[in-house]
Amino acid sequence: MTVTGSYDAYGYSGADNRPVQARHRHSPDARHTPDARPGTGPGPSAEDAGRPARSRWPLAGLAAAVLAPVGSFILGWDPDESITRDGTDAIYQAAGDHRVALWLGGSIGFVAVLLLLGFAAGLTRLLERRAPDSLAVPAAKLAFAAALGGLMFSFGLKHVLAGGVPGGIDNSFYTKTDVEVLAVVVSQMQYAAWWGVIAAAACVAVVSLRHRVLPTWFGIVSAVLAGISITATVAVGLPYSAGILAPVWLLAAGTVTLRLRGREI
Repeated sequence: MTVTGSYDAYGYSGADNRPVQARHRHSPDARHTPDARPGTGPGPSAEDAGRPARSRWPLAGLAAAVLAPVGSFILGWDPDESITRDGTDAIYQAAGDHRVALWLGGSIGFVAVLLLLGFAAGLTRLLERRAPDSLAVPAAKLAFAAALGGLMFSFGLKHVLAGGVPGGIDNSFYTKTDVEVLAVVVSQMQYAAWWGVIAAAACVAVVSLRHRVLPTWFGIVSAVLAGISITATVAVGLPYSAGILAPVWLLAAGTVTLRLRGREI
């Protein structure tokens, strides 16, 4: 007698009628398979679920507030009147005496720019989430972008000056007149380049006071600092005030956002 049909690996034909133990002998646990679907394993514990997330970008704002004045004018150089009165040679020699400070200031300044980049991204995302319809939010983004570009240019010029002075790595590429011009530009731009942060502070003041997305006291501080610098720039022609006031605002902004950590920021 000939028997036709299909047989499985256990010798059973037709429907899967093999014993339960045999059917499940080689069935791996789905939780341990490499292609198990995400989310099917054990979820976070109640303790983890109740623990607030800690954003780190407010710390970047605080660090930028500390490094900003160090890179801009503490490790900078402003030729005084007695040196400029003596002419090109005196400026050239005095700039060489400050070569190391200029170089360190430029390097620290670039670190501050990177920190400001992270802080600006976090702050504008927070504002966008809490006040999505406010035009001040995209304006703040543009102001921070302008600030970052201006600061990169400013600190780049500081490195150029440090390289062109006597003893600098690129001294042979520059004339004394080049160094004289760079010294004047760098001494002013190391302050004025922070004006974009002041513009961002004005935008944040509008969002804070009108939409109450941040504490009122911070909105007032932002408005006062931005107002002083804008007035000094427009009425007196002193955009250099931004170099002093912008780090103060960054310190306040980093402080207030740090206190909000874990509250969906």
